Amino acid sequence: MVKNIQKVQFFKPRRPKIKVGAFDVNYIKKRRPIIVAWWSAALPGMGHIHLGHYLKGLLLVSGEIVLNTLSHLNTAIFFSMTGQFQAVHEVVNYNWLILYSSFFVFAIWDSYRICIDTNKSSLIEEKQSIKETAFGAIDTWGMNTLNIRNPRMAFVWNGIFPGLYHLCNNKIISGITLLGWMITISYFTKLPLVVLLTMTGQFTEIQPLINPQWLLFFPSIYLFTLYDGYSHAVFYNRLFEEEQAYHFHEKFGDNRLQMER
Repeated sequence: MVKNIQKVQFFKPRRPKIKVGAFDVNYIKKRRPIIVAWWSAALPGMGHIHLGHYLKGLLLVSGEIVLNTLSHLNTAIFFSMTGQFQAVHEVVNYNWLILYSSFFVFAIWDSYRICIDTNKSSLIEEKQSIKETAFGAIDTWGMNTLNIRNPRMAFVWNGIFPGLYHLCNNKIISGITLLGWMITISYFTKLPLVVLLTMTGQFTEIQPLINPQWLLFFPSIYLFTLYDGYSHAVFYNRLFEEEQAYHFHEKFGDNRLQMER
């Protein structure tokens, strides 16, 4: 008896490359795992945010800041950098520090693992004959489209205050995460007041205001927002060009426009 063979046809590629939503443009692309792991080491959760895992990145960044603060790790690092080694043992809460250590190692390992898996998916997606692209999305929450962006503006707006250019790029979840924590860090480090005292030349009054526990969060997040905002803007431009090229190829094929003289 001959068995009926069911033919299955896929109308969409198995591996999509891009998803455009009102809150973000998320995509897969090849990245260097060591770079992603490095950002996770600088501050757990930032590697996940760069890879597009925003919810996990939000949880890891928040957990890092909470556990770091409870263990007084940044204060201990500050005392180590200034040679006050005896003060390190006095200030550290080892009960929270041990919990933080496992949290820290997991963030590095997990971001490295996800990056390798994403690179494999990106390689397979590039080999597909049919691609799934999207130009934009419009719903009741807002609208978002692919278009040409100026990557240099990432340095301008994120340089003024980290997270602003992420909102400009419609990376709402990562923008709120970075912007929200930077506002919190700026408040506890009294950064606006420090800037005001610096501009007015009252340098002697700055040192008593500085809180090293919160201050040491600042460089990691500040530099990450510059890098992340710039790299996403550059690749958004590539996605726009790729989507346009694929659209015109599918619609017009290899036909060439003939101009009559």
